This record gives sequence, C-alpha cells and structure tokens, in this order.
Amino acid sequence: MTKLKEPFLRIEHLEKWYGELHVLKDISLDIAEKEVLVIIGASGSGKSTLLRCLNFLEKAQKGKFYLDGQKIRSNERELNRVRQEMGMVFQHFNLFPHMSVIKNVMEGPVHVKGISKKKARDKAYRLLEKVGLDDKADTYPAMLSGGQKQRVAIARALAMEPRVMLFDEPTSALDPELVGDVLKVMEDLGREGMTMVVVTHEMWFAKEAADRVIFMDEGIILEEATPEKMFTSPEHERTQAFLKQILPQDGSS
Repeated sequence: MTKLKEPFLRIEHLEKWYGELHVLKDISLDIAEKEVLVIIGASGSGKSTLLRCLNFLEKAQKGKFYLDGQKIRSNERELNRVRQEMGMVFQHFNLFPHMSVIKNVMEGPVHVKGISKKKARDKAYRLLEKVGLDDKADTYPAMLSGGQKQRVAIARALAMEPRVMLFDEPTSALDPELVGDVLKVMEDLGREGMTMVVVTHEMWFAKEAADRVIFMDEGIILEEATPEKMFTSPEHERTQAFLKQILPQDGSS
C-alpha cells in the first residue's frame, strides 16, 4: 500500500490578533508540493496577514507550521533558515535604488549565502533572462517601469533558490498595461513546478494558473475549490456576492 505523502506546507489552527482585532481565526491549511494556491477575498479579510505569518514576518499568537513534514521551531536561527526557503514578492518592489538591477539580484546570494560574486552574477544574468530583463542588467531601478521593477523583484527572490514562492498582491501597485508581463512570469513559474501561494485580485490569473483557489472572509477560509468550480458555481453566498462584485461583466469566461 502506498503511503500518502505529507503536505509540503501545513498550517494548523493559526490565530492572529492586532490588539483587539482578531485577524486570523483558526486557520488550518495544507499546501502540496508544486501546487499553485491562489487566495482571494475582499481587502481586510486576512489574506496578506496569512502570507506574512507563513513567512514569519508576522508572529502569530497561536498555531503550528510544518515544512516538508518537519515542524518549524520559533527560534531565530530556524526562522532565518525557513525564510531562505520561502521567496517573497511584495506589492512594492523594495529594490535598492543605489544598486544596478544585476547587483540587486546578486545581493542575497553573495551576502546571505556566501556565493562568489562571479557565480552570483552568472546566476543573476540567467534569472534576468528568465524574466525578460537581461538587457536591463546594468540599469538602475529608477529607470525601470513598475512592471519591470516587479520582475526584477521576482528574479531577486528566485536567486535565493527558494522552495516556495509567496506573492502578496504583486500587481496591485502597477498600471493595468504592465500587469500582464508580471503575471506571465508567475504563470511560467507555476508551470515549471514552483510551489506558489499567491494573494491577488487578478481573477484571470487565478482561473488560468491556480490548482486551487481559496476565498477568505473576515479572517476565516470560507470556501476552497478548483478554479473552475470557484468561478462557475461557488457554494457560499458571500463568495457569490464577492465574485459578482469583482467580475460584474465577466460571466463564465
């Protein structure tokens, strides 16, 4: 009999408060290796906080976390190790303005992992080529569009060779015409087998790239389903109302 594989990432009974505000309420979630999980929901529903707790940028009051079957301890050494295994891309790009694009991508491997500058530069060029920006290697961030900056941020996260990529509304700060190039890079990563957890309002990305979609509301996971089921026949009235509001002219396309 084949033994069922442990989930790659597991969250058990996660609780998070900010003062009196109960932001995450008894969240339990399993994420499979190579799965693309997309989290949707209204602003303030707890999506970004869940992502930040998963990467230990926020400290939860309760809950257990497991990576590849191993419980993650709360000591700083262990958390630093886990953070290196989870690349994170934020709404805002957080690039170093005084460094060229390629030096931004090289920074982590050289100073955190101790990789030689030559090896890091070679890897950085390959990653910039992957995101379509190898011709911008010596450019400074101020000369890039928002979409280009976000693609550099993705390359920078990938340079650390993470096992999981977390995306916190990576296109929300971009002009609409710049969104597609960023989502294309993310879609390609998913096809290549990168485990990804994506918080986004881009419903077409959820439809096309996700293996599973979660709808959060008021700090709980209200519904989860395949993209097809989520967008054609959601079960919860709250999910139905949200999708009707965010996709007023979308229909079932």
